[in-house]
Amino acid sequence: MCCLESEPIRKILTTDGKAAQVHVLPMMQLNGNKLRAHLSKFSAQYDRLVAFKPTGWTFSQQMDSLNDIRPQISGNITIYGVPYSEHSGFLELKRFVQWLRPLKIVPTVNNGSRDSRKAMDRCFSEWLTEAKAER
Repeated sequence: MCCLESEPIRKILTTDGKAAQVHVLPMMQLNGNKLRAHLSKFSAQYDRLVAFKPTGWTFSQQMDSLNDIRPQISGNITIYGVPYSEHSGFLELKRFVQWLRPLKIVPTVNNGSRDSRKAMDRCFSEWLTEAKAER
């Protein structure tokens, strides 16, 4: 994240797990046992954990919308497999953004100029507007 050279982002990043509300973990730790171990390190602060596991294997022809995503729940650990990878198609990314409804999206491709970043922001805004209209 620091490579984005954004002072506002740099100010909110921390490696102190107790100071962070969002923890980013390696993909290999996104399973029930390892998430349970991670949660136990912060048991004084948190009593449950929700994980979003980006995976290209989540999307299938049987899924008509992101409402079809069903979490894996084991006690106080919930894991959502979401259709995403650096190689996701346009429709997969659009559906993911519409399902998640993030407050901010930082493009990692097509971001070489201010104009291209603005064009990406307009595209993301349109996706979110469409999602609101469908509800």
